[in-house]
Amino acid sequence: MTGMRLGRRPLMLLILLLSMFGPLSTDMYLSGLPVMMVDFRTTESVMNMSLYLFMLVLSVSILVLGPISDKYGRRNVLMSSMALYAASNVACCFTDDVHVFIALRMVQAFGGGGAMTTAFALIKDCFDGNDRSRALSVTAAIGILGPILAPVIGTALINMAGWRSTFWFPAGVSALCLLMGSLLPGYLPADRFQGSVLGSMTRLAAVTRDRNFVVFALMMCTFTGSQLAYISVSSYVYQDGFGLNPTGYSLVLASACVMGLVIARALSHAVISPRRMIACVFSLGFLSLLMMLALASLHWALFMLSIVPCCAVTITARSFGYGILMSQHEGDNGSVSSVLNFTTFMFAFVGMVLASSFPPDLFIYGVATMLAISCGVFLAGWTVIRSRGYPLKGLE
Repeated sequence: MTGMRLGRRPLMLLILLLSMFGPLSTDMYLSGLPVMMVDFRTTESVMNMSLYLFMLVLSVSILVLGPISDKYGRRNVLMSSMALYAASNVACCFTDDVHVFIALRMVQAFGGGGAMTTAFALIKDCFDGNDRSRALSVTAAIGILGPILAPVIGTALINMAGWRSTFWFPAGVSALCLLMGSLLPGYLPADRFQGSVLGSMTRLAAVTRDRNFVVFALMMCTFTGSQLAYISVSSYVYQDGFGLNPTGYSLVLASACVMGLVIARALSHAVISPRRMIACVFSLGFLSLLMMLALASLHWALFMLSIVPCCAVTITARSFGYGILMSQHEGDNGSVSSVLNFTTFMFAFVGMVLASSFPPDLFIYGVATMLAISCGVFLAGWTVIRSRGYPLKGLE
């Protein structure tokens, strides 16, 4: 690991906190959406725009700011992004206009995207070999624990202080990250990109021209879209459809993620080849699709169990799949981070929009549709990889 003023554990804590910006910004206020609709005097479709546009801007921010951090350094991009994220969270607490709120959510997304892509790039910068694998595994677990903790914390905050408190909380977390980020070194590496800001974006082209990388990235990111499709409609399905209260909804959401995490950990400890791991991942995703179609509409518990295999797939893809992808382009850390995170959140955006476009009484089948798309993308991608003779390092 490269030397820096932050020790190993504080650095890992900073990376974990930055990795939670997504769940803190999307999952924490979900149980408060019905109340927010009343406060803003708006409709469900308008309120959902605060989720859709957040994910869209987050994806663009991730794509743009990764290469820029290669040129100007991680610390500069990180500090600016976190300041923007903190300020927009505070502003969300004071607005009474839904359109201003949605605009502030877009600003929040831009800052959060910069922080998240920097966190991912820091793993490549600062960890190698087994340390990198462990760091990826921990951040993958956070990818599941974030959606577990955020709704529970959010519901508790809403019960105590109203929905606006779900924006004060991430503002406080980002303030802590600002303090820790100030301890990162401000040096610029000698081999950094020396061209213009626009020129730094060409680093993305070097990564995206690698078709094998892109195909495998699509495979590893696609089920995130299915999980976010589930999350985006879950508050309406559980509370309005099955009649759960906000506390029960949060506990059910957390339970599904915990069970998925247990399955993913069992997979990670299994001594199997990468190709067999691919087969296991697809099998779990397909199982989730079958359960969603056949069982999920019958009872809230069956809806919860139907998404558990997908949760396991998502965390396995982040630890196993991202580890393989990060080893392909060692020289363009920010660009690799941007491409992976952009692909992840674009699938998330598509999943949320697709599931929510169904009528409320058919939301479950919207999730099933996204699961079918994810299974198709995964299977098609693996067919291409196999036909090319497993060309990626780590799949030989």
